[in-house]
Amino acid sequence: MSKLQTYGRVVGRLYSWSFPRTLVGALKQHNYSAWRYFGWLLQTKTFAVPNKPLRLGERCLAWLLGLGMLLQIVAGFVLVVEWARTGDGVYWPFGLALLVSYPLTWGFFLGLEVAVWHGLYFLVHPKKAGRSLVCTVLEGQVVKLRAKHKFTVVAVAGSVGKTSTKLAIANLLGQTKRVRYQTGNYNDRVTVPLIFFGQEEPSLFNISAWLKVFSANNTALGKRYPYDVVVIEIGTDGPGYMKEFAYIRPDVTVVTAITPEHMEYFETLDAVAAEELAVFDYSRQVLVNGDDVPGMYLVGREFSEYSVTADEATYYAKPGVTTAQGQKLALRLGKVKASAQTQYLGEQGAKIVLAAASVAAMLEVSPANIAAGIPKLEAFAGRMQLLQGVKGALLIDDTYNASPVAVNAALDVLYGLKAKQRIAILGSMNELGAYSPEAHREVGAYCDPNKLDLVVTIGADALQYLAPEAEARGCTVHTCMSPYEAGEYVLKHLQEGAVILAKGSQNGVFAEEALKALLANPADASKLVRQSAYWLSKKRQQFTDAPDA
Repeated sequence: MSKLQTYGRVVGRLYSWSFPRTLVGALKQHNYSAWRYFGWLLQTKTFAVPNKPLRLGERCLAWLLGLGMLLQIVAGFVLVVEWARTGDGVYWPFGLALLVSYPLTWGFFLGLEVAVWHGLYFLVHPKKAGRSLVCTVLEGQVVKLRAKHKFTVVAVAGSVGKTSTKLAIANLLGQTKRVRYQTGNYNDRVTVPLIFFGQEEPSLFNISAWLKVFSANNTALGKRYPYDVVVIEIGTDGPGYMKEFAYIRPDVTVVTAITPEHMEYFETLDAVAAEELAVFDYSRQVLVNGDDVPGMYLVGREFSEYSVTADEATYYAKPGVTTAQGQKLALRLGKVKASAQTQYLGEQGAKIVLAAASVAAMLEVSPANIAAGIPKLEAFAGRMQLLQGVKGALLIDDTYNASPVAVNAALDVLYGLKAKQRIAILGSMNELGAYSPEAHREVGAYCDPNKLDLVVTIGADALQYLAPEAEARGCTVHTCMSPYEAGEYVLKHLQEGAVILAKGSQNGVFAEEALKALLANPADASKLVRQSAYWLSKKRQQFTDAPDA
């Protein structure tokens, strides 16, 4: 295409009636950031943006822009006509300027309007202003780091199982590569970029600490990056969060599951899927858990698949018989077969190990090294961790968080273990919105009286919805509002050689506290989740029967 044709196309777009939609589309494409929008407006050579549908409010904004442009055109014509009628030379320059400049005049007006709106909003919400500023700086530093240094980024997304999968991937890759990751659950817009530089998150308004972080990051940009792989977890609290990680451009993104989460914001599973699968828009490769991501959401997409049920998947593992020592997995990684013993329990544990093995295979770790590394993977606090209990009991600590799918998977592990007595301590599942009653009833209905000797619930929703359903199935159920009460009750009814599962959400539950009364070695309390001074203080605030510090 000749330069003349290119210029003609640009002029055609600039003065077309669809230009208001182009401006609003560009604003949307740049996440309503006035700064990024102005960068596009000043540097663009084509004025072309992806033709994505606009919402009703955005269409109204485009219509108002078009109306403003039309009024400017009318004003320009009036001045030109007045010049022609009177011959006064004052009119025609202004009229011509109005006729020529209307696209860019209103383009800049749109950006200024957004900037003013953001300014007023941030004056009223200084915390959000500070967060936005911090994120802008950190994200820019990560972009520079990615541009200057060659390393692989593995991201983990999904409704459940992100942290466990991230840790398994990082630890398996770490046996043959230099890996940077964070052991906790840094997974939001502020904390994810900190992982790339090995930084901890300061208080938002600790300006001095943030300046030190920014300075240290800039220093690191000029040095050799000492890692081959960075493994991150990316999470969402509602619609629109996942697209904020597009700047990272992960080399591989793992999607662990699409299940109900934060339903007070998403409302439907379709909305959850749309949010989690936004990673397809910016990831170079996507690895999907074929067992827990409904296929209807994957139609027309390119991805690799791992599964413990479908042997035609790209990566497959056949779970073995689960014992207190773990299970043996039969693996197929592409065309290569292998087997490995793992400490991870049940089908859910097999999925986590398989995800790690699949990523390792995608990053060209040899099958021999993968098989040798799997037995070294250990469960982490609050994530199917095994602890020794009093009276020879085995405690399954899965207390980090809870969702219906995760609770049922944990119950499957409990059902599969041989024991003289099986006890399930099940807490309420938070952040499910209107779906909460149904979700708790589903778990209650999954409680099998033939495989459970006792069900102990913690929390209001578990009391109201889960417990009655479990009782209707024929289970023996005891309800509590405190984890400390639950632990003492189980201790009184505990038999020799029992197996006890503890599972629940955080606030109002904290099922890990129920396990403290059951530990054979009280010092193992340090192995439980949320044992810092901050968390223990929070628990004392929520429960009157919590022990003193």
